[in-house]
Amino acid sequence: MKLELKKICKSFGPVEVLHNVDFHVNDNEVHALIGENGAGKSTLVKILTGIETCNSGKILIDGIEHKFNNVLDSEAIGIAIVNQELNLFTDMTVLENLFICKESSKLGIINKKAQIEIANRTLKRLGIKVDLNQPVSDLSIGMQQMLEISKSLILDAKLIVLDEPTSALTNIEIGNLFRVLNLLKKDGKSIIYISHRLNEIFELCDTITILRDGNFVLRDRVKNMSFDDVVKNMVGYDLGNLYPPKPDVKIGNVLLEARNLSKENQFKDVSFKVHEGEIIGFAGLMGFGRTEIMNVLFGVENRDAGEILFKDKLVKLSNVQHAKKLGIGYVTENRKEEGLFLDSNIKQNILYNNLDKVCKQFIINKNLLENLTNEFTQLVNLKFRDLDQLISELSGGNQQKVVLAKWLATNPTVLILDEPTRGIDVNSKKQIYELIFKLKEMNLGVILVSSELVELLGVADKIYVMCEGQIKAEIENKDVSDELIMKYMMGGN
Repeated sequence: MKLELKKICKSFGPVEVLHNVDFHVNDNEVHALIGENGAGKSTLVKILTGIETCNSGKILIDGIEHKFNNVLDSEAIGIAIVNQELNLFTDMTVLENLFICKESSKLGIINKKAQIEIANRTLKRLGIKVDLNQPVSDLSIGMQQMLEISKSLILDAKLIVLDEPTSALTNIEIGNLFRVLNLLKKDGKSIIYISHRLNEIFELCDTITILRDGNFVLRDRVKNMSFDDVVKNMVGYDLGNLYPPKPDVKIGNVLLEARNLSKENQFKDVSFKVHEGEIIGFAGLMGFGRTEIMNVLFGVENRDAGEILFKDKLVKLSNVQHAKKLGIGYVTENRKEEGLFLDSNIKQNILYNNLDKVCKQFIINKNLLENLTNEFTQLVNLKFRDLDQLISELSGGNQQKVVLAKWLATNPTVLILDEPTRGIDVNSKKQIYELIFKLKEMNLGVILVSSELVELLGVADKIYVMCEGQIKAEIENKDVSDELIMKYMMGGN
């Protein structure tokens, strides 16, 4: 399928988010669409898939103009999207999910035999082995991602849009995804690939289009671009070193200590310390216990064994309120489901986490709330229209900054950051790294969980490497390679 978007303009009220954007994808091509959060990528894809309509411009498919008023219009022409937040019914089976709203039926009776034949043929083509009667909730995130791609093939999609498809995948699952995408390309499919992980763009994609502030910047073959070229065109200037110089801070007293923490089937005998002015990192594959440990530290889950000390005193941490009162903050890995109220505004999200600071006798002091919100949105360098702007209207990077702001407003002593830069652009990443170093200078203890080894090497003072629920290595971050960390993650000695 050959796609052409010509002179696309889109405004939401007085705010223009796309201005005369040109975008085209050729047959048999993996095409990267990139830009900072807020550059207009999501809006462009929504117009392409019928979720939004443009104010002006044309959509051409194989040279013929089309207008999409809804998702069904775009699906009918052969366009499918696999969103970052997967659209699956986890309590239903694999087979039911594959054919939801597109059941094979006659006279209102579902032909299950025909569906099984189509499903097996599609999954075999992709090299996927899965029980069709298995609930989707039992599948790994990587397999769920493959299921979404399989749904698009059952639709006989000719153009597949993938929005941040690897944000929750392991390296093995990413390799399998790339194998499937290259197979689809050989089968004649066109693919639009949206990702903030530039190394993936260089490994997988043929062509790249860059947007900035709602404007088209350039289109070129990936092989003609360097990493620095891409970053410079995304942000409009030379970003320089992604990781700012680490501040020289003297490590202070122990703030938080875990002794032999264990939880059945999740982690075992986990011990570590975080000091004043120290950033400790946790490396490991998803499912190896990193997030589960953080949930125990924050009182979300109970441990089966072990001790937790806060400032040298034994604490139970049996609930979130207790952890928060002690001075522990937690930026979770899933900001949209666990970190924010998307239908509330910026001010309300700060309020919900800081009622004790702005309320007196159950009455909100509006001036205190306004001052608190202004102080911490400025600290995280938030870009927004006004404090009444809904969270759902912000870019991914700015949503993450709101999560950071609401926790920093609590004045934590220890801040847990679980995948804080997942799904955000390089400029926002750099700003978050600068903020983390600022917290280090303020003598906070920071726990950083990340799937990006280069991020841990660029930020952490010490790295704990997890393998199958246990700490495999404790490494001072001096002249350490990502190859060494990966070896420990995979079970090496």
